[in-house]
Amino acid sequence: MDAKTTTRRHSSFACPVDVTLSMINGKWKPLILWQLATRPRRFSELQTAMPRVSHKMLTQQLRQLEADGVIQHIAHDQPSAASTYQLTEFGCTLRPALDALAAWGKTHHQAIGADYPSWE
Repeated sequence: MDAKTTTRRHSSFACPVDVTLSMINGKWKPLILWQLATRPRRFSELQTAMPRVSHKMLTQQLRQLEADGVIQHIAHDQPSAASTYQLTEFGCTLRPALDALAAWGKTHHQAIGADYPSWE
């Protein structure tokens, strides 16, 4: 999927960073994308990984990312199989940006007084 096939509502941006931020704008979207960067996840897995996000907000953010063509919701045919979310091919192109944000956070977290579990 390319940018022309997403459902973006405006096309005027101040700079290239503005374009990128428009795709991941929202408190929870970068965290959702980070969780989905390594493998598909069920809704409950996303909610467990982000305990401060409400059910309603997670649902809204997932729907927006899906509408923008960044993720896809996979509903399984079998009743016992839970549906999952995963990055689209287009969404995978955000991985270098997420990796750069993660690297910056790992390098500078102490300077801003942030603490986080050791993630690799």
